[in-house]
Amino acid sequence: MRRFRFRLAPLLRLRSQFERTARRTLATAMGNLTAVEQRLAATDESLRQFGEHGRGADAAALLARALETGLARHRTRLQREQRAAAAQLDRARTDWTERRREQQTLLNLRDRRREEWRVAALQSEQRELEELAQLRTAVRAIEETS
Repeated sequence: MRRFRFRLAPLLRLRSQFERTARRTLATAMGNLTAVEQRLAATDESLRQFGEHGRGADAAALLARALETGLARHRTRLQREQRAAAAQLDRARTDWTERRREQQTLLNLRDRRREEWRVAALQSEQRELEELAQLRTAVRAIEETS
């Protein structure tokens, strides 16, 4: 029996490579968003602490309020960065989903073609066996008549 050969195997390898690249990009985007969210959470916690310490009228309270103002600006920048990272994550997820769908389509086609090949190979083997059985019957009939 000859081996199964999928004619679109090079395209499948290419699509698989695209899917792996898109998956890595997605993982990187998820990591970026997580990092920004962690920095934002730390900034929020620092803002809360400086807010508590900035209630007085002494020098430490003035410094705490000044630091709180700076952290508020930093928080605004982090929120912008968070939105950008979330948008990048959405794009990466969409790209990965599309690449995965393209790869899956080719995998399904390969599986269907392999099944068709298997059925055809089994039918061919069955025909050969039937021919051998007929030849054997014919040889026995000839031997019996001679």
